[in-house]
Amino acid sequence: MDIAEERKRLIEQLSNTEDIDIIQKVKDVLNTSNESEVIGYNADGSKITKSQLVKRAQIANQSIKDGKTKSIDQVREEMKKW
Repeated sequence: MDIAEERKRLIEQLSNTEDIDIIQKVKDVLNTSNESEVIGYNADGSKITKSQLVKRAQIANQSIKDGKTKSIDQVREEMKKW
């Protein structure tokens, strides 16, 4: 499918939706840029911005450098207790 067809399909879908949350999420994606750019959503529906994701990655990288990691075997053992 080419871009014009995809755009038309999206316009039709948006025109037919009554869900304001979907419309707001599309607006958020289209109206943001750079560090405040919404690039996804958490399971609870809250926004994840580019800067938040970068910060999470930096924290994770620092944890790895500090040796704050677990092996797959350790994780599997913990899972048995869930």
